[in-house]
Amino acid sequence: MKTGALLVSLLASFFTNSQLLYEIKSKDGQHTSYLFGTIHMMPKEQFNIDSTLTAAFNKSSMIAMEVDLNMDLAQKIELAKETILPEGKTLRNICTDAQYQLIYTYALDSMHMSKKKFKRYSRLKPFFFSSVMLQESLEDTKSYELEFGEMAKKGSKKTMGLESIQVQMQTINTVSLEDQVRMLIDGMNQTQGYDTMLSNYLSESIDALYVDIITESEGFPDFVENFLNKRNTQWIPVITDQIERENTFIAVGAGHLPGPNGVLELLRAKGYSLTPIRRN
Repeated sequence: MKTGALLVSLLASFFTNSQLLYEIKSKDGQHTSYLFGTIHMMPKEQFNIDSTLTAAFNKSSMIAMEVDLNMDLAQKIELAKETILPEGKTLRNICTDAQYQLIYTYALDSMHMSKKKFKRYSRLKPFFFSSVMLQESLEDTKSYELEFGEMAKKGSKKTMGLESIQVQMQTINTVSLEDQVRMLIDGMNQTQGYDTMLSNYLSESIDALYVDIITESEGFPDFVENFLNKRNTQWIPVITDQIERENTFIAVGAGHLPGPNGVLELLRAKGYSLTPIRRN
């Protein structure tokens, strides 16, 4: 067993979080907020916003997600630019010949991607190319973030981001293009990784989900620190300020909730009690 796998297996025995939805009371008891762990992309047939989740959403006047998806056209254009490789470059330019052939063959043979589509997507940074390949493999997908955004519009609710889209893009850019290529290929070689993660998510086993993330990022030592720990820490002042102001529904990736530096533990360290809510 690898050292990292042994470590997470030992850590797992101390974890006790097994819910996706939590109730949080403000310090003065005047406001009730909710924290929900999402998965950013999942098959439509397994997507579920049940009555318990809907009730928590409806009781909240502010909807807070990792980033505010309520962007104007100029912001959307800027975001799109951030997903693309530097001018004139494609995957072929940042991969070795062997890496490129591996990705090309996998996309066409295993994902049944057309050559035309592959050519278009190959302009994306590997991090986003991975997301496209996952979406291709799942065919019909749903997103909690997009769904909550639509529900907020229909309910005329306010929305906010725990961080700016610029900060999120800067986090992604902390991973070199070379490492992004390695991560893309690792994902191709671990085809059961997403299925295991989805299974743990659907069973609301967020501690097991955390172990999945630690294990899969074993070859990239800065990933957990930059993508989870630092962002979690930066979100806490925003979250605590907001839940003291008004009833807030907070939705972030479920991987941010558990762990010693997860949002749950960081909020508990600030003196908040989090009550798990069992969903229908």
